Amino acid sequence: MLLAHTIEAIVDDKPKRVVCNTCKSQHAYKAQEARTSSTPRMGKSAANKHQLAMKASSTAVAKTYSPTSKYEAGDILDHHTLGRGVTTAVREGAKIEVLFESGLKTLVHAR
Repeated sequence: MLLAHTIEAIVDDKPKRVVCNTCKSQHAYKAQEARTSSTPRMGKSAANKHQLAMKASSTAVAKTYSPTSKYEAGDILDHHTLGRGVTTAVREGAKIEVLFESGLKTLVHAR
């Protein structure tokens, strides 16, 4: 699962130490795995999908994201780092997929 992190240390212009913005743990930086053709890509298409999803749910009230709250597909979330997004799917366990302007992210919920 890919979560938002804050960089704490940079060596030779590369991140070395980060803090998880979700659970606040510190660890060594791990580079993101290479994307496969089935992995959603970020960019203009993600931004366009985000805009369309936001327009479609323009009357919905945004909920402030919390890993302890439970969400359903179609919920609008305000994330403190990623901004406003639309829940596109509820996955097995305690995971949701949320489409932000920057792309699709997997977040935890109902914990």
